[in-house]
Amino acid sequence: MINKINILFSKRNQLLILFVIALGLNINTLLNGYAMDDEVVMTQNKFVAKGIKGIPEIVSQDFFKGWQGTDDNELSGGRYRPFTLVIFAIEFQFFGASPLVSHLINILLFALLIALLFKLLQSYIFREQNRNLAFITCLLFTVHPIHTEVVANVKSRDEIITFILLIVSLITIIKHTEKRSIVFFAVSLFCFFIALLTKESAVICVGLVPLIFYFFFNKSAQKSILFSLPFAFIFISYLAIRYIVIGFSISTSRSVLNAPFLYASASEAFATKVFILFKYLLLLVFPFPLSCDYGYNQIPYINIFSLQFILSLSLILGLIVYAFYTFKKRSLFSFCILYFFASISIAANFIFDIGTPLAERMLFLPSLSFCIVAAAFYIKIESRWKVLANSALLAALLIFSGKTYLRNADWKNNETLFLADVISSPNSAKTNLIAAEQYILKAKKTTDKELKNECLKKAVYYGERSLKIYHFYSVTYLDLGTAYFELLDYFKTADLWIQAYNLNPSNLETKNSTEMLSIILFKEGKKFYTKGIINNAIKCYVKSIELSSGNAEVWYNLGGNYFLINDTKNAIDAWQNVLKLAPNYPIKPEDFHKH
Repeated sequence: MINKINILFSKRNQLLILFVIALGLNINTLLNGYAMDDEVVMTQNKFVAKGIKGIPEIVSQDFFKGWQGTDDNELSGGRYRPFTLVIFAIEFQFFGASPLVSHLINILLFALLIALLFKLLQSYIFREQNRNLAFITCLLFTVHPIHTEVVANVKSRDEIITFILLIVSLITIIKHTEKRSIVFFAVSLFCFFIALLTKESAVICVGLVPLIFYFFFNKSAQKSILFSLPFAFIFISYLAIRYIVIGFSISTSRSVLNAPFLYASASEAFATKVFILFKYLLLLVFPFPLSCDYGYNQIPYINIFSLQFILSLSLILGLIVYAFYTFKKRSLFSFCILYFFASISIAANFIFDIGTPLAERMLFLPSLSFCIVAAAFYIKIESRWKVLANSALLAALLIFSGKTYLRNADWKNNETLFLADVISSPNSAKTNLIAAEQYILKAKKTTDKELKNECLKKAVYYGERSLKIYHFYSVTYLDLGTAYFELLDYFKTADLWIQAYNLNPSNLETKNSTEMLSIILFKEGKKFYTKGIINNAIKCYVKSIELSSGNAEVWYNLGGNYFLINDTKNAIDAWQNVLKLAPNYPIKPEDFHKH
């Protein structure tokens, strides 16, 4: 039985078990390439690509500034995380853009995190608790599938590094209070500062420090708060540096894909955010299914009269009331509840919108609270019903481990990721769009005509679904048009690309695509004219002009074809446009066909 086995394990052996499981469960990510947001920090970041030479630009710019694909209006102003990119720049300096190296570093850092977490819990936080509480907590944390995005997605390395730095900061501040060492004090504050430079969510430490001293070191509430003051000072210093470097202006997104509550009323936004908090809690208990995107409109807006909101609010308020009711008793469950809500608060969109309604990586720090509660329940039940408790724990470990290992494989690349997640998040505009893009790429790579057509039809299917969910995103029209273009449906392509251009006229890819298709349709028109199918020729010329109206030759041929069917008015109008574009163009209706 697990309990009997644990007794045989020394603390060192327990640590070794956790380390091996952390490595073994995630070893299959070494087979993965880069996926999703990895381009932001590695494959398409011009500062990172400079290696060590890019560090001065990294520390003096917004997090997204070096990403070549950034639309400043959508993403800038609110992310100062230079330490993350410095780590990637150093990696790039020595290894280049190597997925194997990137994933290996992530795995090793995760294993290191588990080791440090076990040290923090076993030697400090739970030193007066059951000897297995720290081990079971870390075991559950190691195998929990909710962490797959953080470990398997290279970009999310910032979550791992932030947690590592916070753990070291907590260990050293505890040591400082025990030994009164200025060195430990300085190391603690320094690690907290670097954690802030890694990701802003590290601010949780300001609230976590007093909670730990109050619940586990029998300090008074007032004295516990005093312990957090140096950390508050460091956070204010970080804000000052951030203001000097990038300021505090945050752009207002014009797209619901980056502002998930853009179309919601104030009451709808509040109700939906409360429901999403419940979804976070639910994912900790039942991490099925998992998805890389929960954006618009995977989680539809709800109102304050909906049953979903009422039940969610009741549960959340119930937990908070219980936490404060048992606060003076220094209940472990009270600590876990307060820790969860404190650590999820920034990601919950109540303080400010973070650009996504829900993301699994946001549960990386908060999930520790669930693991502690689950471990505590196991220990309590195991004291009475050993077989039941051990069977339930073993089943949970096996199910979670299996899901983690399989989910890691989904993160192999964008194709495997989004073709899996378009099933788990069928109402997300983003997952449908990128699934369509992946099928277009598959179609372009194959020489099998049947397979190519099958992929293009699936691309059209998912593209149309994405468009139905959200029809104000120019990229969707562009990609869907590309699928129709590969299917040789030029008229449908033209309509979609014109829409893409109207939504974003400054997009160079859209402009080049419409001009290219305009030329193709012009040539198609001439083919129809040669065959004597004048009406079809006119349709091609008209659509060519809709795509790009600056070609005098197209106008000239259009006028000539109108002239052939005795539509003198439209012929004259077309030739007048010729003269506007090219005043010296030789207008000769009798020999228009030569042109």
